[in-house]
Amino acid sequence: MIRMEFATYVADGGITIRIPAPARGIVTKFKATCNQNIAAAKTIDVQRAGTSVNLITVAAAGYTAGTSAPLEGTRDTTNKDLIFDPNSSTDTYKEIMIVVADIDASGQFGFYIEFDDFAIVAQ
Repeated sequence: MIRMEFATYVADGGITIRIPAPARGIVTKFKATCNQNIAAAKTIDVQRAGTSVNLITVAAAGYTAGTSAPLEGTRDTTNKDLIFDPNSSTDTYKEIMIVVADIDASGQFGFYIEFDDFAIVAQ
């Protein structure tokens, strides 16, 4: 299991962040925090080649900076086992994409990803 933690600034309007896949494997857990409030129904999505594998949708109560628990993603039932591979012949499979929707504010985000590099996935 590879655990990745990092922080970045996200401007109002959202952002797409690309991270090189650390090894051949799958994303098993995704969490995010922010120093700004986030309205209900906003999304933060982990993708492989534009296909969602783990999605955070902010609950109806919204996210309150400093008091809410970290936002936790839900693995996509169909695409949760899509493999990221730094040696893939398809360039977009070599990177983990995090797509932060327009959150109506600018803020510092913290991200946590668990990446299973020992996953056994039927092809």
